[in-house]
Parts: sequence; structure tokens; C-alpha cells
Amino acid sequence: MITRLSNYSYRLLKYYAISCLLVFGSLSALAQEAKVSGKVTDGSNGDPLPGVSVLIKGTTSGVVTNFDGEYSINVPVDATLIFSFIGYAKQEVAVAGRSSIDVGLPLDVQSLEEVVVVGYGTMERSNVTGSISTVDVEAINKVPVPNVVESLRGQVAGVRVQRTSGQPGSGVSFTIRGINSLGEGSDNIQEANQPIIVIDGVPLPGGNLNELNPDDIESINVIKDAGAGAIYGSSAANGVILITTKNGSAGKPTIKVNASAGINDINTRLNLMDGDEYVQYLFDSGQGTTINGVLDPNEIENYVNGDFTDWQDEILQTGEVYQAGVSVSGGSEKLRYYLNGDVYREKGIVQNSDYNRYSLRINTDYKAYDWLTIGTRVQLTRSDADETSNTIEDFGGSFAAFVPILDNTPLGDIYDDEGNYVKYVRDDKFQVNPFHRYNESVVDRYVNRTYVNPYIEIKIIDGLSYTLNTFAEQRNQFYGRFTSSNYGDGDPNTARIQEQTSTNYLLDNILTYKKVFGKHGINATLVYGFQKNEWEQYDAFADKMGTDLLGYHAIDVSASADQRFSWDTDEWGRVYTVGRIGYDYNDKYVVTLTMRRDGSSKYTGDNKYGYFPSYSAAWNVHNENFWGFDFMNMLKIRASYGTLGNDRIGTYRYYSRPNVNVTTEVPVDDDNDPSTPDVLRDIAGYQIGTLGNEYLKWETSKQLNIGVDLGFLNDRITATVDAYQTNTTDLLLPQLIPNTNGYDSYIANIGETRNQGIDVALSADVIDGSDLRWNIAANWATNQNEIVKLNRTGPNGEPIDDEANGWFIGQNINEIYNYEYIGVWQADEADEALVYNQVPGDAKFRDVNNDGQITPGDDRVFLGNSTPDWYGGLTNTISYKGFELSVLLEYAKGITVVNNFYGGYTGRGNQLAINYWTEDNPSTEYPRVGSSDWTGVRGDAIKTEDASYISLRNVSLSYNLPSKFLENTPIKAVSVFARGNNLKYFTKMKNAYSPETGRGQYPIVRNFRFGASLTF
Repeated sequence: MITRLSNYSYRLLKYYAISCLLVFGSLSALAQEAKVSGKVTDGSNGDPLPGVSVLIKGTTSGVVTNFDGEYSINVPVDATLIFSFIGYAKQEVAVAGRSSIDVGLPLDVQSLEEVVVVGYGTMERSNVTGSISTVDVEAINKVPVPNVVESLRGQVAGVRVQRTSGQPGSGVSFTIRGINSLGEGSDNIQEANQPIIVIDGVPLPGGNLNELNPDDIESINVIKDAGAGAIYGSSAANGVILITTKNGSAGKPTIKVNASAGINDINTRLNLMDGDEYVQYLFDSGQGTTINGVLDPNEIENYVNGDFTDWQDEILQTGEVYQAGVSVSGGSEKLRYYLNGDVYREKGIVQNSDYNRYSLRINTDYKAYDWLTIGTRVQLTRSDADETSNTIEDFGGSFAAFVPILDNTPLGDIYDDEGNYVKYVRDDKFQVNPFHRYNESVVDRYVNRTYVNPYIEIKIIDGLSYTLNTFAEQRNQFYGRFTSSNYGDGDPNTARIQEQTSTNYLLDNILTYKKVFGKHGINATLVYGFQKNEWEQYDAFADKMGTDLLGYHAIDVSASADQRFSWDTDEWGRVYTVGRIGYDYNDKYVVTLTMRRDGSSKYTGDNKYGYFPSYSAAWNVHNENFWGFDFMNMLKIRASYGTLGNDRIGTYRYYSRPNVNVTTEVPVDDDNDPSTPDVLRDIAGYQIGTLGNEYLKWETSKQLNIGVDLGFLNDRITATVDAYQTNTTDLLLPQLIPNTNGYDSYIANIGETRNQGIDVALSADVIDGSDLRWNIAANWATNQNEIVKLNRTGPNGEPIDDEANGWFIGQNINEIYNYEYIGVWQADEADEALVYNQVPGDAKFRDVNNDGQITPGDDRVFLGNSTPDWYGGLTNTISYKGFELSVLLEYAKGITVVNNFYGGYTGRGNQLAINYWTEDNPSTEYPRVGSSDWTGVRGDAIKTEDASYISLRNVSLSYNLPSKFLENTPIKAVSVFARGNNLKYFTKMKNAYSPETGRGQYPIVRNFRFGASLTF
């Protein structure tokens, strides 16, 4: 079973556990003890310092100072005490038989400067030359979602996060500074533009970030420009998110327990037709003139009895969320550890759509010698998802539970006379009963993920260190599907079992040199490493099984003729060399040069390797001698230019490959008798697949970024502004060729795009009192892309549009090109409508060239696109004594989409209740129903809407119990909270569950969570 750990992972964990036991067992017992007490103060002003760690050197024993800076501890008479506190220099004091020791801690100026994770190392914020945003981890912890990327919504300038499905356990899509790549074709654009996520120095090759517990995160930094991102070369064209997980700290163990519970429900309900409106629609759309002519017998009975079915009421339910976690952290000067176990359980708003996640993380760091540190990060995750409700099969395809909500007649049946689920809600059997399908099927998905990330750090000489960072991960996914013999009419039962195994390896050799020589500072990094991913998938199918009782577990209880299987495998690898050198002079002028050489298995020959340089510089103007603006404490100007790559294409595109295991029926003369009929036999063989291209090379993005960082009133007000332009060339796209070659296209480097925009981030402490504080954090971004070149050119070499994919030169990648809907023809416009072969009640479209015809070649225009004109977020955080209120608004302006929640208004399915035109209701909002205007490109034009929105994305109210109430107790802190997420959309797009989801998708849910946290 895939639920078992691999032997490799098991051996690593066993070795890790034994090592930990040996280390803990080696701690010696304390010698003769004496009681020491005293007070710790700020060395500069004498103020007491609460929360200072007082640790017995060489042990894990220690205490922290109280609110008045006082402490008391039992120590060996020959002990040495270590006093440490963030922002202050650490002090070591020998007890030497004393019973009272007072300490004044001096400020540590260097430690007060923010340290930023930059990829294969860290830098002081003043030395950062690229565009890197540091995320407030406390702010994202207030967002009650299981996915850390989703918690970034509205929090980082230039980062746009979308969750198009609210199904428990589903992932999110996100971009940093928009879209650059076309991703081999229109079906792969979103995946090709996903940023990479690096956790503890390891780029993740894939997987759902729901498998990462947000409580384990220590810091998040977002790399947005090529100057900082070039160190990740071929992976960084779309930006990088750097995540660092938590470590332990020297001192007594800290135990933190948190738990929460909440509910989920639908954010907005659709206005669907009820029974009366539905019948009137059938009449108005020309489907009949009498009740008997438009309804089935069971619908007539329900209509006469007034038995209307609201499918939203029937299918939707109140979901539930539960989360609980326990963490333990601590250590000594030699050994630090962090251990966290977490359970997350979510019951969906539709039955049979539950998700459970169980995670365990162990982080350890052991300083064996002053020159040697070893450590590891281990994570075990198990997730179970019931996906039964999200896959219903019929009529040759599959669809989600929310299609019946929209389509099923409000006059249909759910139960028969005996209280059993009916198979079809209408007598003509063209609308399925989702409850019957839920009851007669099972769809399960289980994922086990194990990763081990050991490292060794060796300090060679002063300033020079070597780090060996290694990583091994195995991700096993099980998918089981079953439909019973009662699922449909006359169909046999079916089963499918799919097992996927993905294994990822990484090894980095990192050499770092960091040294200050008077006014000169050097920060150099050299990396040589490789990463490899192996993937395999086994699929088994069967039908006509001997029993329904065992579900998909009976997949082998069928005849061999009714069993099928397939096996697929894939692998890719990357080897790289990286060099980065940073130089700063007197904390004023900073220059960073980076070069990365990437070799990818997705290319061959001379094109296998790509070179990605970057150049960046910064000027800390506020450190100049001439600077005399006291109110403006910081002015930093940055500029960067760099080259990034993209190899997100399928593997082995340089080979021509046939499609294998193609089965077709061939007549076979089994008895060699021409007078007898031939027998049809299934023959497996090959057919034309894809044409290879050995000349494929790296898709390349070149980006220029100019930025400025500002600080006012000792950083009480801060601002960051960046402007950028990215030109992406050698796009990987299908090159069209005459099909007389046997193929119609092959992948080639033939496209070009341009992407430019501005990011702005602001933060202000409006009120900064001892009891009352008010902070405002805002971010705003604008980003526009355009297509410069595609896969076809004209006779003079000019680029030509690709209308089949909806791509147009000089326009946005997601541009909508269609007729412009301008209203409805009215009765007094009958003569004018006749010119266009229309009648009153039909849709009116703009005649662009005024030729009296609406034609595709002359009258379609660019209506807009799904890329917002601008977007961002606004967070207000107000705290008073122990109370804190945080409110996040997210906004996106200038989004245009085709709202496919509208139906075709021509069939017998239910529809949205809209104000459509009739002779008695001459509406100008929507045309008459039953018109062909509702279908095809004309229908899309009518359904094109403004999807801009302002969202009340998150509200958090918490209370921290004052520490004075916890004195003389083992509890260090108590916090209770109430939080809400996705609470309200303010949008013109009313006829949709949200402006971010489409027809049939699981709606975005709003969540209310209540919980508490205790620290011991």
C-alpha cells in the first residue's frame, strides 16, 4: 500500500530518531546548586526588560524575566549564565558563588537591522539590491485558510492569488507580476506562469501547498525581479517565494497548543428560476404553449401541487472546519529543536466533499563544534479527500455537483414514493439526480508525503563557510473510483485505481564568504548542485465486477476481458552552477552581480545549457554626509537588469514520439476460410504522435527593474515603489506546418511577449501609543502584458494573429475579441432591426463599420481581459491593550470575463432568473429567450461582464490575556480569537457565486473560525 513509508524514508527517520536519543541522553546531570536572582535592564536607559532568556550555559535549563525584568533560577555554583534578548547583545556571566546578579544588556546594532532571505543565503535589508518583499507572517497567521499561498491574498504588492474552486483541499493559482509565457499553448498558460516555491532552500517541483502547515513558517520573502531571482535561473522567470520554517531557540522548552473550530457556507446564492418562472420561460422560449407540451408527467404533478425544488437548498449544506496543533521548541547553545503536530479537518458545503490533513514536522540543529553544525528538517503529511460529489458521470462526460444546481428542473423529483432516491429527476431521463449518484459511487484521493532535508555547515575560516544542503522527498498518491451497477440505466459497475509515485532529490554545495573590511563589505556565494524528479503512474480499470459491496477494492473480481491497465513513467533533471558577489561601500553603495548556468534534461545538444546573468545596484542616499532631512530617515534607490529562463515544457520534446497502445478493431480471418465472415479483433499498435524538435532552446525573459525605498519619522511611515518591464523571447509554441508531413505542428521557439507594470507598498503607524496602536498597510499594483510575436508571419515578415487561440498582436494574452453587446432591439426599432435580419427582442450589437451587417471580420472588437487594470489590498490593524482587530480588503479593478453562469436560454434546463425581453416586458437588459443570440459567439458577447470587485477578505479579532494574570502559573500566554475569511464581495457581477469562479466549479466559501492558543 502507498500508505507505507518507503524503505529509504524509514531508514532516514530511524537514523534521525536514534541520533536525537543519543544527543538527549548525553546531557549531564546538574551539579550542586545555588539560587541566583537579579534584574535585567536596558543598558542604555536602565528600563527593565521582560522576556529575557536566562540560560545555564551548556544545558537546556533556563528561565525568562518577568514584566519587571526580574528572574530567579537554581544553578550549579560554578555555572555560567547566558542572557539573551532580541535586539540586544548576548552576555555571559559567571556565577562565581554569587546569589544576586544584575545585568544591563547593550543594544546590538547589527542585529536590529532586518535580515532578508535572498536565495542560498541572507543579506541585511540595506544591502538588498533587488525587489524583494518580506511578508508579515503574523498577518498571514490571522487568515483562517489551510494554504499558505492563499493567505497572501491582498498582502504583497504585485502578487495576485486566485482560488477558482472552494472544494476542500483544492489548490490555488497565483502569479507574481502577471503573465509572461504562453506555455506551449492556451491550455497550459496558468501552469507555465506559476512562480516557484522554495522551502528551506529547496525548490518544490510540484504538489499541493495544502500539505504545508502554515503554523510551521518562520518567514516568507517574495522575489519579484530578475536582479534577485537570477540566482534561481531557469526556475525564476515568474518570481520566487522563499519560505523558511521555524527553528528552536536556546532556553526552556516552549509548548504551544492551539485549536479552532468554525463553519463554512456559501458566500452568494444564485437567483435561479422557481417553478412558476421556469414554466413561463418554457412558454416564452417557444418550447410549447401548454403545460402538457412543456413538462413531463412528474413535473406536471409537482407543478399542480406546488412542490418546487430549490436545488441550492437541497445540495448545499453548512460546512465545518476543525484544526488543532501542538508544538514544542527549545534547546541549548548546542542543540535546538522544533516539533509540531497538526490536524486539519474540513467538511464541505456539499456532502461527500470532505478533506483531512495530518502533518508532523521535526526541525533540529546541532552545533557539534564551533566550526560544525548539522541539522535536518523532516516533514510527514497525510491527506484524505472525498471527491465523490465533484465528479458525476453521464451523457458521455463528467461534471461537478454544481451543474445540476444550475440545470435541473425546479419541478423535478428527488425521492420516489418509497423514499428512495430516483435516478433521474425528470421522466425523460435527461437530468440526473446528484444524490443518487453520490449514493452509488465513491471517489477517494489519499496523499502521503515524506521529505527529509539534512544539512551540514562547516566554518572553514573567519567569514568563509561551506554548506551541504540535501533533500529527498517521496509523494505517493492513491486515487480510487467506483460506480455501482445501479449508478445508471443498464450500465455495469466500474472501478478505477490509480497510484502515482513522485520522488524528488536535490543536493547543493554552497560556499559562502561574508566579511567586512573597514568600510568595505563582501558577500559572495558559489553553488554547485543538481535536482532530479522521477514520476510513475499505474492505472487499473475494470467493469462488470462480481459485487458492488467492495467498491473499487473488487477491481480484480472481474473477467480479464473486462480489465485494462496502463503504466506511465517520466523523469527530468537539472544541474546548475551559481555565482553571486555583493559589494558594499560604507553602507552607501551596493552592487550585486549574479551568474547562473543551468543544464536541463528537457533540451538537448548545444541548447541543453542556459546562462542567466543579472546586475543590480543600490544607493543608500540617507547615509550620505550631505543628507540632512530628519523627517525622512531612509531613501534608497535600486536598479536591476537580468535574464531568466523557463523550461516548463513536457519532457523529451526534442524526440518524435508515437502514440502507443492504440487499440482498434481489425477484421481477422481466423480460420483461413474466405467463405466465412472475418472476426473483429482488438489490435494494439502505434500511430502518429508528436513531432520532435532537437533545436529547442530556453524560453528567456529579460527584465529591467527600478525601485525606491522610503522611510519617514524613523520608519513610522515606509514606502516601496518599483517599476519594471519584462521582454520574453523564444516562447515555446506550436509551429504550424502543412499536414502533408503527417503532422500539423511541432513545438518551437517562435513567440515574444512584453510585460510591464508598477508595484507600490505603503505602511504607516498612524497611532503608536503604549496602549493604543493603529497600523495601515496598503499595496497597489498595475500590470499589463501584450503579445509581440506569434507562430505565424505575413509575406513581409510581419507577425500575424492567432484567432483560434484568441491571441492577437499588441493585445493582452487573455484578451476577449467579440461583438459589443449594446442592448435589445425594441418594438419602435423594428425597421432598423430588420436591416440586420433581427426582430424586436433580439440582441443589438455595435455595427463597427456601419455597413448594415454584423460580421466576424469587421465588427468584432477587443472587449477587455481577465488581467485587472490594477489590484491590491488594504489592511487596518488596531490594537488596544490586549485586544487586536485586523481587517483586510482586497480589490481588483478592470477585469472582464464571459460569465458562463448564464445558460443558453433555449433548452429545458433551468436558468438564472433574469429580466429578459418580452412583448409585455420590453427590457433593454437581456434579449428574448429562445433566440439563437444566446448561443455561440453572440451569446458570449451578451454574457461578457465586468468582474471587478472589492472583497472583505479577512477579519480577525483577538484578545491576549495580560501576563500579570498568568504569574505563578506554567502558562506564559493565552490568546482567544474569532476570524472570518471571504466574507463579502462587492461587485457588478451579480449572477455568479463569485467573480472568481465559473459554471460548475465548487464555489468559494466564506469561513468563520473561533479558537484559542496557549503557550507554556
